[in-house]
Amino acid sequence: MKVNLSLAAFPAMRHLKAAASALSEPLTEPFLGTLAREHAQLVPQNFGILDEVTVDELVTRYPQTQFRLHANVRVLREMAVWDLSNFAEHSAHWKQAATISRLLSAPAYSAHAGERRCSFDGVLNAARHAADLFGCKVAVEGHYPERGNSAKYHVATWEEYRALFESGVPYALDLSHLNIVAHFTGRFETTLVTEMLACERCAEVHLSDNDGLGDQHQTLKDEPWWWSLLPHVHANSVIFTEGNHRRARRKESQR
Repeated sequence: MKVNLSLAAFPAMRHLKAAASALSEPLTEPFLGTLAREHAQLVPQNFGILDEVTVDELVTRYPQTQFRLHANVRVLREMAVWDLSNFAEHSAHWKQAATISRLLSAPAYSAHAGERRCSFDGVLNAARHAADLFGCKVAVEGHYPERGNSAKYHVATWEEYRALFESGVPYALDLSHLNIVAHFTGRFETTLVTEMLACERCAEVHLSDNDGLGDQHQTLKDEPWWWSLLPHVHANSVIFTEGNHRRARRKESQR
């Protein structure tokens, strides 16, 4: 099983510096072993504008790595939380992100479903329009119940994950998000998760750890409940770890 690095592993760093930390030499995680460098996600957790000059530098420095965008990575000077639920409101961001994605020759892009600003069908239609814009697979990433506002986001319950699975659109399955769903509901829907992992529409699988209360992006150190399901991941899915290596290194150095 190849697990690649999301640059979310090095948050609060500029894109080029995060890439250097992630890709210049092989990295390991305690539970995952040596991480692959075939793919890398460019993410909103990193600083700076991901413009054409930065993209050219990334592609030149790391020709062995296929980059792709994730969520509302910053592509314009104007910062915004742009996702599938407000697709029409941020057309400039989506168009620029599509330009950057095409420059990277990215095979896929994963987008957050977003808040309940529109209907679920509106999210799915936005994903289809985005796929036409990007010229590649656009995968819907689901959420989880947020403390104090469990109905804030689309795709935050097991029933909504089932609806996403049955919708026919590509998706990205974040297993740490599902840990929060399981904690909130008290149910571990292993059959559904297995079916979603095994489907050809599962474009990405995201791994990290948390305590079930929030998306803490911890590195994996122990076997989570979904670990035994990973052999079912479709052969064309790309697996990314989003565990925070900066935090893990800092804790290690303090011991």
